[in-house]
Amino acid sequence: MKKYLLCLPLILSGCGAAVVGGIGSVGFSAVEERGIGGVASDQALRMQLNFELSNELPDFSGIEITVYKGRVLFTGVAASEQIKKDTVRLSKNVPGVKEIIDRMNVKGEDGFSEYARDGWMTTKLKAALYADEDIFAPNYVITTFDKVIYIFGTAQTKEEMKRVMDHAYDLKGVKKVVNFIEVRQPTQ
Repeated sequence: MKKYLLCLPLILSGCGAAVVGGIGSVGFSAVEERGIGGVASDQALRMQLNFELSNELPDFSGIEITVYKGRVLFTGVAASEQIKKDTVRLSKNVPGVKEIIDRMNVKGEDGFSEYARDGWMTTKLKAALYADEDIFAPNYVITTFDKVIYIFGTAQTKEEMKRVMDHAYDLKGVKKVVNFIEVRQPTQ
């Protein structure tokens, strides 16, 4: 059994950092393919986007940001079509943004039950990845919105990527799985 399975309840509940402070986050960042520097860079970019957008937009509260290697995924619910457009437009000017993936809905399209369902799908997939001995689960960032699962990460092999995707498609109720997984290049 993998050592990090001991921390699985903390990771799945989303409160690992709150329980173990920054140490848990740093520990998992160190084993991730993108390393501590990559995780820190993505978190800094996420914070910069949050700062810029919350200062420029009248209502940024329903929009979620996921950042992986400079790729920015927007999910959640924008208060209006204009806020959705402005979110994308303003984000393009933030240094470090390599790509913007807009998957936001506009207010009125989703409710609490959909939000809870999406969170449960993410939790179930994370649990499946951590339980699979052939997958290095810390390498994956998962976001689910509107029954669509978005998976960012770095697979050690094509077979590992396929296993991750298979686990995602095995979940009940999944509408679509969007693969943003990179396959690690073998060292010479």
